[in-house]
Amino acid sequence: MGGLRFAVLGPVRGWRDEGELALGPPQQRSMLLSLLLRANHPVSAQQLIDDLWGEEPPAKAAGVIRTYVHRLRRILGPAALTSLDGGYVLAVEPGRLDTDRCEELISKAKRCRGAGECARAATTLRSALALWHGEPMPGLPGPYAERQRGEWTERRVALLELCLEAEVEAGLSGEIVAELAAVAAEHPLRERLSELLMLALYRTGRQAEALNVYRATDRRLRAELGVTPGPGLRELQRRILAADATLVAPAPPRPAAEEADSPYQAPVRPTQVPADVTDFTGRQAEIKALRTVLLAPRSMPVAAVAGLGGVGKTALAVHVAHGLAADFPDGQLYVDLHGADGRPTRPEEALGAFLRSLGVPTDGLPPKLAERSGQFRSLLSGRRVLVVLDNARDAEQVRPLLPGGPGCAVLITSRARLGSLPNAHFTELSVFAPEEAVGLLGQVVGQERLLAEADAAGELVRLCGHLPLAVRILAARLACRPSWTVARLLDKLSESRYRLDVLRTGDLAVESAFRFGYDQLDAEQARAFRLLAVPDAPDLSPAAVAAVLDLPQYEAEELAESLVDCSMLETVAPDRYRHHDLLRAFAQRLTRDSETIEDCRAAALVRLATHHHTETTAALGPSAARAALPTTEAPHTPDARAAARGRGEYLSIGALVSQYARLPESTRLDLMAELLLGCSLLCETGQATRPLGHAAKDLLHAAIQQGHRAAETRARLVLGRLLTEVGSEPSALAELLRARDLCTAHDLPRPLLALAHASLAACFVQVGRPSDAVEGFTAAVSVWERLGDRRSVAGELLNLAGAFAELGRFEAAIRVIDQSLAICHELADRELQALALDSLGTIAHDRGEFEQALEHHRGALALLRPDDRRRTGRTLLQLTESLRAVGRSAEAVEAAGRAVEVLTLDGDRRGRGLALAALGDALADRDATKDSAQACWSEAHDILAAIGSPEADRLHALIGPGRPADRPRRQWPSWLPA
Repeated sequence: MGGLRFAVLGPVRGWRDEGELALGPPQQRSMLLSLLLRANHPVSAQQLIDDLWGEEPPAKAAGVIRTYVHRLRRILGPAALTSLDGGYVLAVEPGRLDTDRCEELISKAKRCRGAGECARAATTLRSALALWHGEPMPGLPGPYAERQRGEWTERRVALLELCLEAEVEAGLSGEIVAELAAVAAEHPLRERLSELLMLALYRTGRQAEALNVYRATDRRLRAELGVTPGPGLRELQRRILAADATLVAPAPPRPAAEEADSPYQAPVRPTQVPADVTDFTGRQAEIKALRTVLLAPRSMPVAAVAGLGGVGKTALAVHVAHGLAADFPDGQLYVDLHGADGRPTRPEEALGAFLRSLGVPTDGLPPKLAERSGQFRSLLSGRRVLVVLDNARDAEQVRPLLPGGPGCAVLITSRARLGSLPNAHFTELSVFAPEEAVGLLGQVVGQERLLAEADAAGELVRLCGHLPLAVRILAARLACRPSWTVARLLDKLSESRYRLDVLRTGDLAVESAFRFGYDQLDAEQARAFRLLAVPDAPDLSPAAVAAVLDLPQYEAEELAESLVDCSMLETVAPDRYRHHDLLRAFAQRLTRDSETIEDCRAAALVRLATHHHTETTAALGPSAARAALPTTEAPHTPDARAAARGRGEYLSIGALVSQYARLPESTRLDLMAELLLGCSLLCETGQATRPLGHAAKDLLHAAIQQGHRAAETRARLVLGRLLTEVGSEPSALAELLRARDLCTAHDLPRPLLALAHASLAACFVQVGRPSDAVEGFTAAVSVWERLGDRRSVAGELLNLAGAFAELGRFEAAIRVIDQSLAICHELADRELQALALDSLGTIAHDRGEFEQALEHHRGALALLRPDDRRRTGRTLLQLTESLRAVGRSAEAVEAAGRAVEVLTLDGDRRGRGLALAALGDALADRDATKDSAQACWSEAHDILAAIGSPEADRLHALIGPGRPADRPRRQWPSWLPA
């Protein structure tokens, strides 16, 4: 019969030699089941019909039976299935059907038990249980299959009960108590299981828990069945209470070997997961998610945890595995696959270790990977085992180590994202939250010691990027040195160049963890990893990554994603990449070791600056770009200005300019100066002042040292404009006057001269020198007229009108605005028309013509694009003031509220602060108690004070008594010139 064998204690399956047979559709396999369970005996056609359909067979049932017989003969061979007396006989050799083998093992176990060999009986019964592969005969139709499924399911429970009883009698209570508890909970009305659990608990020194089992069983039986526990349970309770000496367990037996000719190995319960750490901290959300996945009722749950080196993947996996011990009563397998340290374990080696742990002797291990993998799956079939694969390198290493059927679960840790694993649930493990990091520090060092220096502790974990390994190293250093303060260790950690040296103790070192990951990168990935750490930027866009790497964007993005996949780079938001702070320090250390460090850094920064230069030019539009940059006609993208502000690239640009200006060989100051000035023109929103101010100061120092007059001029222009914005007018005037004089003395580009005149004039307006402002704006208009830039002329005319209005020369102001409007209509420029109407509205307001002012402001709003949030918000603020002036407080509150909403969406911090202040003023007009107004003024003050805006001073006085006495006043920026 060609080596046929069959299994029905699980899906109905058949094999010829080692090849599995395709047994056909469910109904055909249901008929095969009828023949298998009556193997070597004739089964009539009518019996088969009854088995498949019961009392309502189809009209052509006999024909269907003949068809199935014909198909099965082709599959099994004609000698296997023969006809006899109107029926059929399926010939199955002894030991070739798993139910027969199961009955043989049960009989053998009973003989062993009768002979007093309980340990051997238990081992044999475990072999019988190993024949099960989940639910028997699942999915097969027909009344016979349904009866057999129920019968064999019940027989498995009885077999398991018999096995556990033998193991308790053999003195194995300690090894099986967790499994017993799980089985008893699954079958709460089987009193024998409760009795065995009580006995096992008692024999492991847990008398109170044993008695609790009795009480719980008593309550359950009374509630659900209305009966009391049987005599066996009652007698055991009495003997436990009496501390009956005969209940003491026998000595655990030595494992009994199976007969040499037995093809079945005795199941072994491995418990290989390393010890859990006693001070495990945090990760509650991740633990809950992993438990949910691993306990899910599906074929074989797989949970994969990825993250950078030192983030705590192994600690989390070990902690979760220990928490699931009772849920996987057949044991836990563990292997370190060494995928992170350059010497990955081969799958066949890991399988060899697993198989030996499951009782396979070394000389019985198959030589080939596929054979070992198959044997591994067979041994785990029908068992509940948790497999922990730690430090996996890739999916290829993992696939042969996966069990094949239901009941088992797999928990994997890896630095790589194993995206090609089918049906896996992925968890990206990030660094600790600040409170978790401080919590771990306190667990190791002691809470009292930590509370004495709480602020220093918070800064300590921040400097190590909340990386669990780094926190643990710092905690160990403090714990070993009771005389050290947290502040002392903080001083050691504060020097970024040597931070990685501080983060090592004994055999633990953050740098070593990172080195393992770095050594797995190919040459292209390693170069990208180092270069992307060069810019001092919070994060990088894909286009910026391409610029730094000097690659086409598609290739650069693929390379960055490959680094993300192996946890050497992070994605903090869609299309944004960054290094973890400590990984950046590690990458920069690698770069410092290079002989071409300065060339490498400078070239990467120049490429990145060129990329930002191109984007800034597009965002500025032609006229502003000509003022900031040497290009003549930059392309203008309508949405680019808002996009640039929304991305917050000014943070990266400010850091980039500062970093480049401090390099010993900063030869492209012209590029950096043009970029910085362009960025400052885009980001007049308050939040840009600090990063751009520091950059301008660094750039100015470098430009003076190198005698680079154009770069010096642009740096002074940026400084002057920012100082005007924060209300430091004397310093602003000094910088802007020097910038104007440099333009004149060195014949710098005329658009730059126009910008210098206009910026100086704006400062004159702010210091109350409107006559000087008129002169400055007139000079700017003259330069733009000579250059033929009509749009810039129209814009400067509006600024000139504002200066005339400051002098009270309203008619002159209106004439100038009319000239600007004429140019606006000529150019069909709706944005400038809106600005002109806004200017007319401001003048009407100053003249007391409030209704006219309202008309102009509303006209301006009608002209503005919906996406031009910044100008819309500023116009709404003007409208709010005019509405307040005419006593329309409800409309003023509505307009100010819209301004807050629009400027918040725009990301304009200064604008949001001004809008909140205006909303507070409007609310104060309506609310006699001013409570709601106070809330708005308070928030507005905090925003404006944080960015150094002069409007914060008025609000500080308005907030009044009852507010915190230590509320900070406006802080002068640290980049103010001395």
